[in-house]
Amino acid sequence: MHTNLITGALPGGHETPISNSAADIVRMGFNPSSLPKVDAIKGLAAALISECEALRDEGGKGAREASIAITKLQEASMFGVAAATADL
Repeated sequence: MHTNLITGALPGGHETPISNSAADIVRMGFNPSSLPKVDAIKGLAAALISECEALRDEGGKGAREASIAITKLQEASMFGVAAATADL
């Protein structure tokens, strides 16, 4: 799995592979509602987590911040899914 991001800063795009650990963190395989928005939220969060995992694993000065970001992204994903499924 991967995501592609195209922005003004990345006009050629940037492909981010989604790591297995990031997919596990957001529980990508769990979507009993089968809502596409749930899959999109989880996929985008997992891609961001994968980017932060790479920063953390480099072991530089930003490793602690990357770890905190991973936790916050997990939290944001859960609230995003809650919002997407609120009317069920």
